[in-house]
Amino acid sequence: MTVDVSKNPFLRIKSRYLVFATALAVNLLILLPFWTIEQAGLLPEAIDPIVLTVLDMVSRGAIAAVILWMLQSEGIKLKPLFGRGALRSKLPRFSLFYGLFLLLSLLIFSLGSASIFFYLVSLAFPNYAGLILENASVIEEIESRFPALYDALIWLLVIGIAPVVEELIFRGVLLQRWAAKWGMRRALVASSVLFGLLHTNNPVGLTLFGLVMGLLYVRTRSLWVPIACHGLNNLAAVGIVALNQATASDQAAVTVADMQAGWQIGLLMVLVSVPFLWRFVRRSWPQAEVAIPYMINVGEG
Repeated sequence: MTVDVSKNPFLRIKSRYLVFATALAVNLLILLPFWTIEQAGLLPEAIDPIVLTVLDMVSRGAIAAVILWMLQSEGIKLKPLFGRGALRSKLPRFSLFYGLFLLLSLLIFSLGSASIFFYLVSLAFPNYAGLILENASVIEEIESRFPALYDALIWLLVIGIAPVVEELIFRGVLLQRWAAKWGMRRALVASSVLFGLLHTNNPVGLTLFGLVMGLLYVRTRSLWVPIACHGLNNLAAVGIVALNQATASDQAAVTVADMQAGWQIGLLMVLVSVPFLWRFVRRSWPQAEVAIPYMINVGEG
């Protein structure tokens, strides 16, 4: 099938306005009033974490809504953006077992690289590493007056809202905009690196995760595939954290030394997962001139 690249609407949009300016403006409009009220002393000292979670949900939802509206104003249709033809038999597929093994490999690599990253940070900036653990323990100690509701909102945010919004931004918009500007290969690398850098707790692991999500979108032409994978990955990560908290409730607080002691296990996890992930990336790496998923989906519509 021949794709008329000249009709690509992603050639017209500007990511610095569509994504970055939108995110900044929405956060200022939503979070700045809250911060002002807090600074004025009009809020209680101990704010229920439900409030912050709802603010996060509203902020992400508003950013996604504005971006979708702006995309439509540029003539971009939502069905081909998300993958109207993604379930057609002629699209490249792999088995459910293969997909689950890919996610498991990503999770193992992410946990391992996070351990190594923290170890390196703790060697270079020990005070900063201690501050990270201290802030994490403070957040864990804050209890909501409505724990069931809080837990439900956290799961909805992490498994539902966050994957949809992040995949829309990084794969649905930035990947396709930068591919129209620089080519698919450079766009995959750039969008993945940015995704990783914005996750400061584990930039290496999340960069590779972003790259795999981008390849899945290019390979299946359905944004729902990386959204589902992203949600499952978050589900597993949150489940591991919850399990650790449940089993360590009666133990002493985790120290920097405790975290440093686990870097060998982290290295082993990376070495175990890298071969399969490298094989997937190598086999899925697109041609430099490949059309973006949106244009192919429009052509088949």
